[in-house]
Amino acid sequence: MVRPLEAVDLVIAGPTASGKSRMALAWARANDGEIVSVDSRQIYREISVGTGKPSRADRELVPHHLIDVCPIREPYSAGAFVRDARRAIGEIQSRGKRVVLCGGTGLYLRSLLDGIVSLPERPASPAPEGEEYRRRMEAIPTAALYERLAGVDPLRAESLHPGDRVRLLRALFLYDVYGLPPTELYRRYRGEGLSFRTFLVLSPERSLLYEAIGRRVEEMLSAGWIGEVEELLSFGADPASPGFDSLGYREVVEHLAGRLTREELQGAIVLKTRQYAKRQVTWFRHMQGAVSVDPEKTGLMSDPGL
Repeated sequence: MVRPLEAVDLVIAGPTASGKSRMALAWARANDGEIVSVDSRQIYREISVGTGKPSRADRELVPHHLIDVCPIREPYSAGAFVRDARRAIGEIQSRGKRVVLCGGTGLYLRSLLDGIVSLPERPASPAPEGEEYRRRMEAIPTAALYERLAGVDPLRAESLHPGDRVRLLRALFLYDVYGLPPTELYRRYRGEGLSFRTFLVLSPERSLLYEAIGRRVEEMLSAGWIGEVEELLSFGADPASPGFDSLGYREVVEHLAGRLTREELQGAIVLKTRQYAKRQVTWFRHMQGAVSVDPEKTGLMSDPGL
């Protein structure tokens, strides 16, 4: 019989460069804990400099889990993360250690805490494929789609913007295929979630965050980011591999191909990182149970390598 997981002791989330890793390391050292990374890029073995992985010294101080678990040529899903994270948490707790979840990949974290939806097999009766369904619905105005969804699943409709055609179509597709409102479908087929004792979201003042992002990108480039990518390509790595979707890596490939200068490269990565950080802030703002913390008041923003 599989032992049920206990509540994790601490969750630390927030935008990139906000200080998550340093806080998690300090807490784990002080509380006999181990860290489970919630980062969709640090799972790739061959890329390190541009993903901000904890140093080897930090990993020797405190055990880290779900880092370097997948080759860059393979995709890694939220479902795979939930499976691997639950296994790691169970092993940590079985040793009597405390658990801190740390990372900025909101989809992974929400899937783990809330439980991931595993839809049943498609009905045996003929049902449209997604692309076919979208073509069939092309002539229907978005407002009419919203009205229909509101009629069959008012809770789901309320959670969506009336102009969000993509998500409206997805919700109606599920309803037409499975015959259940999406809200009920998710309720029935959502897997087991995970409870927590404390959930902190690091929320630095935006100008300080942007300064930290700029310093971090500059340090990563100085630490050999370009050389890391150059070596991977020289060994035959495919730039179309899932791992190269990691923030900044395709820009480095463009630089190596002569299409971006060194200055343009740095500017492009900083801009993309800022945009990503804004999306992270929005995502974590809507997660239940999270408490916003200003990392400047803890002194963590003084370290640009976080």
